[in-house]
Amino acid sequence: MTYRPKFHLTPPQGRLNDPNGLTLIGDELHVFYQHDPAFPHGRRRTGWGHAVTRLGSGEFYHLPDALYPDFPYDADGCFSGSSVVHDGRMRLFYTGNLDADAEHEHRTSQNVVEVEDVQGPLGGTYLRRADNPIINGFPEGFTSDFRDPHVTQAADGSWRMLIGARSESNTGAVVVYTSDDLESWEYAGPIEFVGLDYNTASAHMWECPNLVSMTDQSTGEELDVLVFCPQFADADECGYVVGRLDGLRFEVITDFTPLDYGHQFYAPQLISFGPGALMLGWMGLPARDDTPTLAAEGWVHQLTLPRELSLIDATVHTTLRLPRNEDEMVVWRSELGAEPRSVELVDVDGYVGATVAWAPHPAGPTGAVRGTLSVTVDGFMRWADCAAGELVCTADGAALEVTGGGGEVAFSSAVFAPDANEWAGFQAGD
Repeated sequence: MTYRPKFHLTPPQGRLNDPNGLTLIGDELHVFYQHDPAFPHGRRRTGWGHAVTRLGSGEFYHLPDALYPDFPYDADGCFSGSSVVHDGRMRLFYTGNLDADAEHEHRTSQNVVEVEDVQGPLGGTYLRRADNPIINGFPEGFTSDFRDPHVTQAADGSWRMLIGARSESNTGAVVVYTSDDLESWEYAGPIEFVGLDYNTASAHMWECPNLVSMTDQSTGEELDVLVFCPQFADADECGYVVGRLDGLRFEVITDFTPLDYGHQFYAPQLISFGPGALMLGWMGLPARDDTPTLAAEGWVHQLTLPRELSLIDATVHTTLRLPRNEDEMVVWRSELGAEPRSVELVDVDGYVGATVAWAPHPAGPTGAVRGTLSVTVDGFMRWADCAAGELVCTADGAALEVTGGGGEVAFSSAVFAPDANEWAGFQAGD
């Protein structure tokens, strides 16, 4: 018996958090991730772990860690970033972290790593550029909370680097740098939003920005989707806005909406995939590491399954990319409609790990059925409004993932059966 899931990426040991540098080469998906192998016994030395899977197989294979915090500009952590493959060259972009000490304040920088032979038996060689940091410090008006570079190519062929930031006025922002050649970068400024709600704008920090263009399946229009993680004094959130980015002006069509409504979801990474995007998220939250997996098996946290994201009526929909052999994990499907229902995830001894419930709303004038879908774990309920439609519930070790309304909403939650018992399946609830 083990808490470790079979198809959700977990660290061999220590602590995992944000997925980084997603790279798809053919059907081979390379997933880097924040990895602190000595956690919780040694000093934090976060680097980048590395694993690979083939889309459809579901199984990950670990490769040697790609980055260690060994250079003068990243000695206290190789923090999150992204990957670019262009003209046959692969580059990683990441934030170097230096903690405050008696002589210096906290410092961050943005750096580049040249990658060779990533598909080789060693999982690649990783050479930091000699002129790192390519961005040292932060622009006027911002603080050292300046991290998580996400690099994408604009329609005109130029490159944009988005960085999560905290301003001197204690509000979050996404800052843009531009480049024509991926070598030299110029500061453009923060994105200005038109139509963003006040609560999101008032968060003290925005982490892990991701920008992708997606084609709306309802209209055929190409729209910009910006995913980011606003941080508040008492909460860490993750969601997206949909709109049109023109230079530094983002006209919001769909206001900030959670990307996942579950108990543990944060810091996802997206890459373009067909008309939509491919995504993995961290099934954890900052500073919440107390799980039974750590004492029992020496690891903490996991990533979601790969998810395919599509845009329908300017709203992101989620499809879980389940493993080819679905019978090796618990998968349960049903159709939500006009009748309420409830199902429970139970282990082999009858312990209830989670309850998934559907409460339809009274029929509206159009006759379309909508309702509230909820997931309850350890007495804590998370819920979201969605349309009737397909419900997919999955359980794999300590990982529970649910989508409802044909993918209109998604939930990610960590679930722990007593003594790491196996899950027997989903059964009708009370």
